[in-house]
Amino acid sequence: MFVANMKAIYILVLCRGRYWAHGLVRTAAVWGVSLGAVLFAGGCATGGRPRPVDDVRWLQNAFSRQDGDLTVWIVLPGDAQTKEHFGLPLQKERIQPLWLRVANRSKRPYWLLPAFTDPAYFSSAEVAHRFRGMLISEEVERRQEVRIEEVSFDYYIPPGSDQSGFIYTALNDGSQVYSIALLSTGVLQRFSFMVPTQRLRTDHAKQDASWCADSTNRITDANADTTNMAVLRRSLEAWPAHTSDAAARAAGDPINFFIVAPWSVLFPALISVGWDETEILDTYTAFRTMGAFVSGSGYRHSPVSPLFVCGRRQDAAFQKIRENIHARNHLRLWLMPLTFGGQPVWAGQISRDIGVRLTARTPWLTTHEIDPDVDGARWSLVQDLIKAQCVAQIGFAAGGTSATPLAPRRNLTGDRYFTDGLRVALFLSPTPMGGDEIKILPWSEPPHGGLSNPGDYLKPLDASGSGNRK
Repeated sequence: MFVANMKAIYILVLCRGRYWAHGLVRTAAVWGVSLGAVLFAGGCATGGRPRPVDDVRWLQNAFSRQDGDLTVWIVLPGDAQTKEHFGLPLQKERIQPLWLRVANRSKRPYWLLPAFTDPAYFSSAEVAHRFRGMLISEEVERRQEVRIEEVSFDYYIPPGSDQSGFIYTALNDGSQVYSIALLSTGVLQRFSFMVPTQRLRTDHAKQDASWCADSTNRITDANADTTNMAVLRRSLEAWPAHTSDAAARAAGDPINFFIVAPWSVLFPALISVGWDETEILDTYTAFRTMGAFVSGSGYRHSPVSPLFVCGRRQDAAFQKIRENIHARNHLRLWLMPLTFGGQPVWAGQISRDIGVRLTARTPWLTTHEIDPDVDGARWSLVQDLIKAQCVAQIGFAAGGTSATPLAPRRNLTGDRYFTDGLRVALFLSPTPMGGDEIKILPWSEPPHGGLSNPGDYLKPLDASGSGNRK
């Protein structure tokens, strides 16, 4: 009996259709009957045709965009809706179906370019292949593949047509920016959609929903709005130079950038160039983060510690993981009590993590070690937003505290950093801006040659040239 049981368990482990396995373990005394029941259930679960693509039902929760003779709708179904429609839990295999409808009222044909929507998109056959298993017959596998294919979106969109179907994208737990690209002779039409996450408990999700839609509602002083660039510059330069701890007793990382833009422009711009939302810091996410530290694995939405400006913790936080959780960029945002031309102004802090070290200054006894060149992290954000094609103007405002590589400052966890003390101000546009359209404001200028000149690092050496440090 033990050998028979082990064989049955081995079959279960090999079977990719894990969601049918519960029928095998009802009782150890009837393995043969249970196995037969699972084989029968597997055939029934995947043998039927999928539900038809009911446009009326899908359109109830659709995002839509229109440009001339083209109208585009998209919907990202949740786990339950996907299972109901396909009979398969696609999200368990990290596949996110995206329902798409395109109405082409023009006289020209268009072609869909799904790689613009997701470079890692799946083909229909690849989706079906993920659900193959030893307990599924070839006939059922074939029906599975056909039904996934027949509800896929047809890449060719004839003139005067109105069609719908699915693109199979890679599942991401965070909010996403999806671009629907339609190609015709001499034209490439792109429709961008920002789809907020329903899977994460993020820092910014704690804010009122109306704040996310219109961040100006957090600003109560009607006199805080200005249209004068000189007044704005003075306001930015008067802003605190550093973050602090909750009690404002110690200075933390420097405030090194400002952004003038509504949340509806800033948020999708960051997401589109690879920044991820961070989860709320609690016991679960803290232990998950520690696990990622130990294993060296990725945790794209790991929480960040709170920093404070004027007694307020950050309103939103983002991060961009590079090869693993030890190497990532952090970005925090505070909504400032002023607007420029009716647009919200954000203060921000960005740093680049280059490793993890032990410390007694945090409850978890570990902390990220930041790249001491925080100006380099500042410039990386400028490049990211230029790549997002949303930067209209760039200026450098004074007001920070400078520090050199030879005489660095320290943040709350003891990491050293150096900076020229400038903060970059980025003015974002809701419409795409090419690099040749960006205006550089005649404000402060970073020091020529950086903070260290040739020979600076030789100064601590013995002036006699012996090479011995003082």
